[in-house]
Amino acid sequence: MMRFHKVTIWMLLLRVIDVWIGKESAVTKWIIGISLVLVLSGCAGTPENPDSTGQTTQATSTPVPIPPVAERPSVTVQRGDVVDEIIFTGQWLPRDQQELSFEIAGSLRSVLVQRGDSVSAGQLLADYQITELEDQLVTAQIDLETAQLRLETGTEGSADAVLNAQFALADANISLESTTNNAPWTNLESARIGLEDAQRRLDNAQRAYDNAIADPSTPASQVDSAYQSLQDARSALRSAQNQYYAAAQSFNQHQYSLQRAENAVLQREIDLEQAQAGAGVDPEQVQAVRQAQIRVDQILADIARSSLYAPFDGVVLEVNYRPGDQVGAFNTVMTLAIPEPKEVVANLSFNDIQTLDVGMLGVCQLVNRAETAVQCVVRAKPFTSTDADQTVRVAADLQGDLQLGQLVEVIMPLETRQNVLWLPPRAIRTLQNRTFVVVRTPDGDRVVDIELGLQTADRVEIITDQLQEGDVIVVP
Repeated sequence: MMRFHKVTIWMLLLRVIDVWIGKESAVTKWIIGISLVLVLSGCAGTPENPDSTGQTTQATSTPVPIPPVAERPSVTVQRGDVVDEIIFTGQWLPRDQQELSFEIAGSLRSVLVQRGDSVSAGQLLADYQITELEDQLVTAQIDLETAQLRLETGTEGSADAVLNAQFALADANISLESTTNNAPWTNLESARIGLEDAQRRLDNAQRAYDNAIADPSTPASQVDSAYQSLQDARSALRSAQNQYYAAAQSFNQHQYSLQRAENAVLQREIDLEQAQAGAGVDPEQVQAVRQAQIRVDQILADIARSSLYAPFDGVVLEVNYRPGDQVGAFNTVMTLAIPEPKEVVANLSFNDIQTLDVGMLGVCQLVNRAETAVQCVVRAKPFTSTDADQTVRVAADLQGDLQLGQLVEVIMPLETRQNVLWLPPRAIRTLQNRTFVVVRTPDGDRVVDIELGLQTADRVEIITDQLQEGDVIVVP
């Protein structure tokens, strides 16, 4: 029966092809016909085959495999500490610094030191272009010599003038001897010893405080006492430093007083010589000499104010000007510091500064060198945005060969939540005013509302009684 149907279909197709292609050749007709038959045969499907009972069975189709659905990413609820901290970098610099400036404006002629140089007290560091002053000094000295020569060539002085000049010379010598004997060197040495002693007491207080806070069993009262002792030692050190600087300044002033006393002796010797040359000295000539001397002294004082000297032994931290630059009065030309001790000096925004407190403990380490980490403490910070010093000072006992100005990373914990449940921020979902997570369970995903606690960049404290450590959270 199947064969009959195929022959019938075959004959009908040939008839249709014959009508369709008209006068085409027989070969072409046969080729087209065979192609259509093959196509139809392939589309006809599997013939029905009788089984042993005489009934026909249908062919079974092959199922198409469906690819598995990719599982959505997830995270696990963890228990641990959530720490909010501020991280900043500062420079490793000496703690005690002083900005140096000129009292008058001018143009820099020379800068004799550079950053990192060690200097001694009294060393010339920089000076103004004072060629004009130097020329004026030469002219004034010539005027003084001329006035003195005219005075010497005046009339012979009287016996009274000679006697007065002798007494004046004697007084000048006594003054010089007194000035020489009253040198405040002992005060300067005592101040230096006091400074070293104050530094030693500060080191001991710092060590005692560090030991107190490092031992968890130390009573709070003992820690407070150690901290107060540390603050007292710092105040004592600042007082000792001020006394040392005052003593050094007094010693320098004494040197100037000694020079003036020596000049006074020379002047009295000249007066005596003039008195001995003859009586009747012209008062105008005497006045001319005095005015010339005053002019010389004024120019010397201007030259001194145009020179910058080191007030103490130290190291140069910064030099802000170069030769030829114009400098205003009291503008900071360079910064000088006592080499030890050093600390971390950081420049922060005032908003970040407000998150810190003096006495706050943290960790300091050289940048990218975690093995150098030590405990550190905020020593000082500005309390207003108008404070003269807008830097944060962090005391630390970093070890090793540290370079001046080396970068130090400071990590200060601001708030800590211990042993709490936390998730990464990406696992938390929000919809309008609702905060929730999707928990994966054997029965399917379920939504759990949560409350957020302390939040950081990589951890968020989770407050809820519907989650436990180890729960799997589906990430959006």
